[in-house]
Amino acid sequence: MKTTFRFICAVVMIACFALSSNAQRQTKLYIDNGSGTFTTLTAPGTGGIITLPSGTGTLGFGTGLPTGAVVAFTDPGTHAGFTSLGVSSPLTSPWTVGAALPIGETGATSAVVGGKIYVIGGETGSFNANQIYDPVANTWSVGAPLPVGQYLMTSAVVNGKIYVIGGNNGGENDVQIYDPTTPPGTWSVGTAMPVGQWGMTSAVVGGKIYVMGGRQGSQAYNQIYDPTTPPGTWSVGTALPVGEAQLTSQAVSGKIYVFGGQSGASTDNQIYDPTTPPGTWSTGAVLPVGQYGMTSAVLGGLIYVIGGQLGSGNNNQIYDPVGNAWNSDFALPVAQFWTTAAAVGGKIYVIGGANGGGTNNQIYTPGSGITLFYFTAN
Repeated sequence: MKTTFRFICAVVMIACFALSSNAQRQTKLYIDNGSGTFTTLTAPGTGGIITLPSGTGTLGFGTGLPTGAVVAFTDPGTHAGFTSLGVSSPLTSPWTVGAALPIGETGATSAVVGGKIYVIGGETGSFNANQIYDPVANTWSVGAPLPVGQYLMTSAVVNGKIYVIGGNNGGENDVQIYDPTTPPGTWSVGTAMPVGQWGMTSAVVGGKIYVMGGRQGSQAYNQIYDPTTPPGTWSVGTALPVGEAQLTSQAVSGKIYVFGGQSGASTDNQIYDPTTPPGTWSTGAVLPVGQYGMTSAVLGGLIYVIGGQLGSGNNNQIYDPVGNAWNSDFALPVAQFWTTAAAVGGKIYVIGGANGGGTNNQIYTPGSGITLFYFTAN
């Protein structure tokens, strides 16, 4: 007997269950379930033969699903014959367009304070730009300019202040601190970074800023800034196992996930646990499509790695740190690298970039769902 099941699932941490015609045998289909027990399957957009836990079958993608999309699957039961899975994408893209960046930029950095996105610096417009986006009103305004203009720097937020660190326009050691409390805001200076960098990444854990990788000196540097007592102090964490530049990182549940890079390890997923200084490193599931010069953001505990300069600049790759598995969703409409991203109000804003228009403001709303068609023979 052959039974057909159809489910509509959101691309979030949920599971879809399909009972076979034999009630004693259960098959589970997961999309970012986070259980840690599933197997990740990948096939080209034209379909292909894959190995399932219970045998072999054909994985065919429906119209519109991005080439190389990843689906997670596990079968803890025993099945005779074969299992096949067909996937089709949502009818409506989760991407929309917001008000354009007034001064187009590449290599800018961004930060969120009070529900507003601050897009700072950049190479193509003004090195000193401080452009402020209000997602609710969909409008832009101007903040106090960055004192030392930069691009390919990094930034982080601690206690409502934005720390802009390093950059590739002189002042690679600079720590410039922006307080947006009273518009247009004020700038001050923090303790200089011991080893100046550009093309690095940063994340905040426990009120400290971890600045990793970069183009100057060693690409394995892990420099830790503690802003508790102004102008702040620096210390050194355990070096990156694989040194990189033009990488991206995000902090989730006290750990820092560092993805990709330009120096040959573009698929790396390096995980830093700072719990016991100087901290320890481990590795996670590799990035399905290696990238550098990409951006990232966190929503709902998932890390979205978007764009990049290696392979397709449209990639929207989704990592679940709990399940250590990757998925994907609708591609970025306008491919970009050296772009920046920020998450506000359940949406991700991908702003600027070095390909297809530095004024782009592309808005992603996850969770629009996909349709799964599941067939099993017993």
